[in-house]
Amino acid sequence: MEDAAQRLSAWLDGLKHFDLPDWESLPELDLYMDQVILLLTRYLSPLERYGEDKAITASIINNYVRMKVVPPPVKKRYSRVHLAYLVIICTLKQSLSISCIQRMLPEDHREEAVRALYTDFVQQYRASVRFLCSLPLQAGRLTLDGSASLPLAEGGRLITTTAILSTLSKSLTEFLLQAEAPAEDGEDDD
Repeated sequence: MEDAAQRLSAWLDGLKHFDLPDWESLPELDLYMDQVILLLTRYLSPLERYGEDKAITASIINNYVRMKVVPPPVKKRYSRVHLAYLVIICTLKQSLSISCIQRMLPEDHREEAVRALYTDFVQQYRASVRFLCSLPLQAGRLTLDGSASLPLAEGGRLITTTAILSTLSKSLTEFLLQAEAPAEDGEDDD
């Protein structure tokens, strides 16, 4: 248990010291692909999956453009709008499919719409980090309000618990993103 608690504590400490950039911190000048990759790597390195390939490459970005998840660059240059989309996508793609993420993004690629989305995303990210870091770990249990708790002791329980929470969170997100199914033809509304 101590090893799991120590690892959890170290991870939470790292999370407290990591932050996504505000809209105003994104470069105002348009960037070339190699500059975008360097910047995104710096922004998102704490979120990388351990032991996996690079999270962002030129071919990945080109695929997002081809799939119309990200607007195409202008004269091979990427703006704040592109960076905002890519930060959101790279943050969420660890747990959601690209099609789910695409449904969360505005079809309107104007800077005002993307800025509003990105600003809200960063605020929600920060609030989620604060919430997660505020959960008390006491005597091998993750406890909420003194009554609800999750046992984390004994070997792989922490890993199992976080895997289940991840699965449930993903399932809830996909459920919320579903368009309401239209009523079948011939069904009565009452």
